[in-house]
Amino acid sequence: MLKLKTTLASVSAACIFAGSAAAGCGISSGNISVLSNDFPALHAVVSTAEECAGDGVTFSKNHTAQHREIQVAALTANPAEYSAVIVANSSSVPLINNDLIRPLDDLVAKHGQHLKKSQLITIDGKVMAVAFMANAQHLFVRTDILEQVGKPVPSTYEEVLDACKAIQGAGIMEYPFTALFKADWNLGEEFVNMYLGHGGVFFKPGTAEPAVNNEQGIATLNMLKALTECANPDS
Repeated sequence: MLKLKTTLASVSAACIFAGSAAAGCGISSGNISVLSNDFPALHAVVSTAEECAGDGVTFSKNHTAQHREIQVAALTANPAEYSAVIVANSSSVPLINNDLIRPLDDLVAKHGQHLKKSQLITIDGKVMAVAFMANAQHLFVRTDILEQVGKPVPSTYEEVLDACKAIQGAGIMEYPFTALFKADWNLGEEFVNMYLGHGGVFFKPGTAEPAVNNEQGIATLNMLKALTECANPDS
């Protein structure tokens, strides 16, 4: 039985080696430049940091979907183009590999008394990032339609399929299911969430060798295929 899960993909903020001042309330001089992905939650975070800067601070920001492509070169330059970047789990890896993220232990000790231990992303005992948000997956249902076919709110994907077939069989909807099946990131995210729901692990223990070509991976692909039979081909 494959349980529905709300799998989290954590997002972290990291300060980068640079000669500029770091954003924070009480700063009255210097230059602060921030690089981040381009979506509303990060706009809010960066705008709040900008409000904290004093009148003598020059504050610039670059919200771009190409942040991962430009971050390594921008931070390798001397001086670095940005004094801070906001990164996700995946985009932090190239920076860590190139020694472009500095430990944040001193800043956490000075300003992070409110932070929970679970937010502190540590590598070799050093705080390299601070998690501040996560993506969550949700299942929305039409209870009025489920009531028409006598089905409860699904708690497993098997029950989702059962409800879909009942709705199709009753002629209520041709395509009763939809999800993020768009090619590339969206479909990959669906696979990740469902694979974890099957109890799968991504790497062989103690190694960086992928371990998705297994029973759980095949079951995930089969379930995704079954769900597409209930969804509009355009989705």
